[in-house]
Amino acid sequence: MDGSAPLGGAYDPGSFRDPASRVFHSRDNVYRALSAEGLAGWHALRASPRFDEWVSSGRLVGTEEIVEDGLTMLRHDRIPFWSYPYEWSFSMLRDAALLHLDLLEEALQTGLTLKDATSFNVQFVGASPIFIDVGSFTEYEAGEPWLGYSQFCRQFLYPLLIRAHADVAFQPLLRGSLDGIPAKTAREFLHAQRTLKRGVLTDVVLQARAERTMRASERNVRSELSAAGFNAEVILGNVRRLRKTIRKTTWAPGASPWSDYATCEHVATQRGIKEDFVRAIAGARRRDLVWDLGANDAHFSVAIAGDCDTIVAVDGDEETIDHVYRQLRQDGPANVLPLVMNLADPSPGLGWRGLERGPLEARGAPDLVLMLALVHHLVIGSNLPLASLIEWLASLGAEVVFEWVPLEDEMSRRLMVNKRRTEVHADYTEDHLRRNLDGRFAIVDERALEGRRLFHLRPKP
Repeated sequence: MDGSAPLGGAYDPGSFRDPASRVFHSRDNVYRALSAEGLAGWHALRASPRFDEWVSSGRLVGTEEIVEDGLTMLRHDRIPFWSYPYEWSFSMLRDAALLHLDLLEEALQTGLTLKDATSFNVQFVGASPIFIDVGSFTEYEAGEPWLGYSQFCRQFLYPLLIRAHADVAFQPLLRGSLDGIPAKTAREFLHAQRTLKRGVLTDVVLQARAERTMRASERNVRSELSAAGFNAEVILGNVRRLRKTIRKTTWAPGASPWSDYATCEHVATQRGIKEDFVRAIAGARRRDLVWDLGANDAHFSVAIAGDCDTIVAVDGDEETIDHVYRQLRQDGPANVLPLVMNLADPSPGLGWRGLERGPLEARGAPDLVLMLALVHHLVIGSNLPLASLIEWLASLGAEVVFEWVPLEDEMSRRLMVNKRRTEVHADYTEDHLRRNLDGRFAIVDERALEGRRLFHLRPKP
């Protein structure tokens, strides 16, 4: 499947690892081109008694076989917004891991298996994980080992164990290597827990030794396991053991500087006014995609969820986002996707040629951006130039709800407690803000708010 994609489309730059199954986009639809081997795997999946159940329950992406221009291909339901494991909170990665294990166990019970175990095969629709790679399913061959075990450990298990037992954030580690965390690295993080915590000895320490042994030899481990009588029951036993380990692996985040932000006095007095302002803008017309940047507890995302198709609630504090995710899983709304991301150091393009995993802006243009109580953190806290921030907002081509927080504000003063005024960009003034907005945005509305100011901005053509 080299060359141009069918139907005049374009292959997804993140879909090339599996030669039997390539995703491409054409006419606003998502398709999958299959080799003969890939088509056989699809037919085995479609014939499975589990297929319709998986799709109807929302655990597997909706898929249909079509024939166009004489070619047989698959058409998938579109995922509203793509996210990656290095942007998920602990509970999100944990739920994605359990989904993968559940599908693998049920597949094995019907004569199927999964060819790999990458965490990138899972996406989130709102706060619900969904498996997207139907090309990963194939018929199980007797004696075949679970080839995805090591990959599952690197991309699911080790990040969870490191967060739970060493209290080290896994997101920078996963962002640093799309292949995941090697067993040797996980062992170093978990050295003190190697004999005390479930899964550490078996899946980390022993796996690190095995990896070292395999690197030093030319043995065909796959053939050796097959010859030794490896079978589906052995894989099922391993899957069930891992599920128990992951279910018992928990992380109880303590209070972060931002987890109780909603209890601050200025939030309590201003939140209602802000909400009325935001609701009026969001309710004027329905939006396809809204970004809530610096979302904290996602209060405003939830407030306007009924006025849009999808909201991406972004915040750099994992403790807060993990709480938001668990609340959304329990109570909804179903169209809010919470993500962990430092906007001063956002997810870049990663992988081959920097195109496999796209930056935030490459995954869908927002219609509306909320930037409430955030500007001072970016300009004062992270030393971003105000002009550059406004230029970036303008590049999105979206309407913006923007909250201006002056230097005199209590929260700004807290951020400056260890800074001199000369160490903050000189353009951080309301006068400079208005100059930067002029020519890029029209100010549709603005409202004073106890020293702060709310703006409704519309991009100029």
